[in-house]
Amino acid sequence: MLVKLVCPACKTPIVRDGEGWKCPSCRAPFTHNRGILSFLTSEERFNESVFEEAQIAAWTASARLREKIRASKLLTFINFIRINYSLSGRRDRIFRDEMKPRGGPHRLILDIGCGGGRHYFCEYGKVVGIDPVLPLLQMAGKIYNEVYQTSGYRLPFAEGSFDYVVSSDVIGHIGDEHKDQLFAEIHRVLKPGGRTVHCSEADSVNPWFRFARKYPELFRLHFVEKPGHIGLELPSQLRQRFFKHGFREITFRKLSSIIQEPGTLAGWFDNEFKTKSRAIAFFVAVDWLFSRSFAMRQALNFVLEPLARIDDWLTPLDYTSGALIVYEKK
Repeated sequence: MLVKLVCPACKTPIVRDGEGWKCPSCRAPFTHNRGILSFLTSEERFNESVFEEAQIAAWTASARLREKIRASKLLTFINFIRINYSLSGRRDRIFRDEMKPRGGPHRLILDIGCGGGRHYFCEYGKVVGIDPVLPLLQMAGKIYNEVYQTSGYRLPFAEGSFDYVVSSDVIGHIGDEHKDQLFAEIHRVLKPGGRTVHCSEADSVNPWFRFARKYPELFRLHFVEKPGHIGLELPSQLRQRFFKHGFREITFRKLSSIIQEPGTLAGWFDNEFKTKSRAIAFFVAVDWLFSRSFAMRQALNFVLEPLARIDDWLTPLDYTSGALIVYEKK
């Protein structure tokens, strides 16, 4: 094993117990779930709701798309261009720009909420992936060195184990009751001088969010419950959490403010919201027109990137609906 495993509850190193593991201190058992060591209790489910099946299906589709791109030289080249110059490439750029110069086979990386895994993390070091969703973990297990079924706020790893702790679109899925625990656990498992890199969803005060909040029930349904964003915070609040838990800021950038990736507005407002505003109905129709095909969406993302940079410069921090984050453990 790449790192020492500990009990998520009491942090005592666990020991083998037949085909499974156990904590010698609190006696908690840990068994394998379809070949993957699980630290979840039988009662624990990730983001349990009526929308969970749709969320898992969307995450699985994204993972399969990354596999398809990886298998094609042409798609890999196009993706390389996208990452460098496209609005949709911002998520990948933050990880590459931070981790590639500092990467190497000696680096240990923890991917929290890893989903189906990201191949390029393997270029920066040895990767351990965790996720509560078993089908996604099984996909990640094909490319990562190790995978475990657990939650991000109860990590089964010894203190100071990792050079990097990373996540993409995960922090917003962690409820307020567990948020501080998540940040404390990230800090605990990082080595001194280790860094944590995230692309995180965020609450916002931009015009889109201000309109949506005029209708609290619709906002809760379409911005929180359906996407599973039960822990949205304003970027300024998210920033303060890192400071609260003893991190030093390296990078805190906007993901997208008023200008959004093609398909985003339709995803938010192509529902009951359209009946509340003719302007919103118009924006949804235009968004669908320009995002109806994958190729058209990607082409538009190249056009929008320079405009989004101007948008970033002109608007306040809390206008962004997502953050690109790098912090260091002191």
